Amino acid sequence: MMKKDIWRKGQAVLCIGLTILSLLTGCNNAGLTLSPSEQQETTSTQKENSYSKKFRDLTDEVFRNELEANTLNLHYTLAYPENYGIDSYEITFGDYSMESYEEAHAELIDLQKKLEEIRPEQLEGEGLLTYKILKDYVETELSIEDLSLYGEILSPTLGLQAQLPILMAEYTFRVERDIEDYLGLLGKLDETYAQIIEREREKSENGLFMSDKTADDIILQCQKFIEKPEENYLISTFNERIEKMEGLSEDKKEDYKTRNLELVKTDVVNAYQLVIDGLEELKGTGINDAGLFYYPEGIRYYEYLVRTETGSGDTIRRLQRRTVYFLSDVLEEMASVMEENPELLELYDSYSMSDGTPEEMLAQLSEEMLVDYPNPPDTVYTVKYVDDSLKEDLSPAFYLTPPIDDALENVIYINPLHIDGGLYTTLAHEGFPGHLYQTTYTNEAGLSLIRNLLSYSGYTEGWATYVEYDTYKRVAAKDQPLAKLSMLESQFSLALCAYIDMGVNYEGWTKQDVQAYLEGIGIGDAETTEFVFYTVVQEPANYLSYFIGYLEFEKLRAQAQETLGEKFSVKEFHDFILTTGPAPFDIIEEEMKAWME
Repeated sequence: MMKKDIWRKGQAVLCIGLTILSLLTGCNNAGLTLSPSEQQETTSTQKENSYSKKFRDLTDEVFRNELEANTLNLHYTLAYPENYGIDSYEITFGDYSMESYEEAHAELIDLQKKLEEIRPEQLEGEGLLTYKILKDYVETELSIEDLSLYGEILSPTLGLQAQLPILMAEYTFRVERDIEDYLGLLGKLDETYAQIIEREREKSENGLFMSDKTADDIILQCQKFIEKPEENYLISTFNERIEKMEGLSEDKKEDYKTRNLELVKTDVVNAYQLVIDGLEELKGTGINDAGLFYYPEGIRYYEYLVRTETGSGDTIRRLQRRTVYFLSDVLEEMASVMEENPELLELYDSYSMSDGTPEEMLAQLSEEMLVDYPNPPDTVYTVKYVDDSLKEDLSPAFYLTPPIDDALENVIYINPLHIDGGLYTTLAHEGFPGHLYQTTYTNEAGLSLIRNLLSYSGYTEGWATYVEYDTYKRVAAKDQPLAKLSMLESQFSLALCAYIDMGVNYEGWTKQDVQAYLEGIGIGDAETTEFVFYTVVQEPANYLSYFIGYLEFEKLRAQAQETLGEKFSVKEFHDFILTTGPAPFDIIEEEMKAWME
């Protein structure tokens, strides 16, 4: 059951309710009366429904307004926006001007006031959960209202300029309006990047511009993307999609192809050149080539990032201690495995968990997971490979989430530059029982529409990391110490990067400090230091969303096992997690207590 069906079902329930009320009115006219207690109960129920409807109307309005303000978000959230009351909208990537940030702040204050008018005790179930999540979200965002310039739209891996080409290449054409929207967006790209560069100038004037190293990385990335305009994959991928469109004449198809070709050669190239020229102009104005610690309000902004990226309610000091304990335990376990199996070092570099194509591995994973996870919904997925022009700048693999009302089609991208013997667990992370499974399963849980716009990386990436290591354990259980060693090495690397992230951005570690720390644990090469240091400077708290999210899921599972004892079912625990959906972990923990009771 897709979310679109649940939305329609909600409308049907409303109609049925009105029909029942009219029948009761007819009975009352015939002489049927309610006792005082029944009248009080009916009034209470009507009042509760009134509050529930008020809240749902509020969140649905916010949902529509947010999507109407960004056509790319709209397209990737809803396949058929007209079914949600969205018929007309301006084609836009959103507004990145400084005025828009002030307007967004005012809108958050207005939303906070409206939430204060809602009585949470009159809500229940998904409505109450959504209220808690949305209230927490608004309060968290308002806590850094004066730090809007600290956010960074451009970064080598997660920046808009890096992610946008893939999103446009995967822009689905269901109806002809999608094609027009797509072409309209390409025509708006230079305007969007001009706003972003103007924002970078504001950052520069306030001493918050990026380091020259980061600027150079982004410039090189943009140059590679537009160096051969007529061979740009936004042309070939567009032509492929146009050819598959039904109902278009050959003349219309050729017209669309010509328009797209011209837009790529002019607007797209000009837009990326704007980024190149803008960053070149601003290079040298950055006063900090280290972590957030060295900015005036960097620590406060990092605390906000850690909260939003991990979803954990722990202080950073507490998260550091948890990470140190984890690293110590993993090192001890690695030493034990090596002591029992001294031959593993010779075999480790050539070890692969599973052979076969990515499709065969995903099929195997979807079968093996059924022991501990609920049955996945019916779905279709495609494995694609990152284009050569982007493979040096994108992650080893990633999953593109489908619209909530058309979740059948799913795409997993593999970056061949970064994939080695770990493809099996990477596909577990991105596919089954990772992101693809999580997204499609949660999509059927009937979450409130607004929750599809609230990002909780600690939940989504934490879940994918949790199931990735669960897959390692499942393979290792078949008496494969190499799998266990591979898992421990992966866990150690992730925890180490997360710890360095906190050291650099919260405590002010310099590159030399990172070098000294790594040398202290036997990892002293300059290349590793360079990579880790600049990664956590350019994408602060990103590693934490994976690692701390993973720790939080392990903590929740341990709590459930300890409380429920023999009644604990790992399959039911996973069902609870997935149907609760993305949220801060303190709210999930509160929900879990009620679930266990």
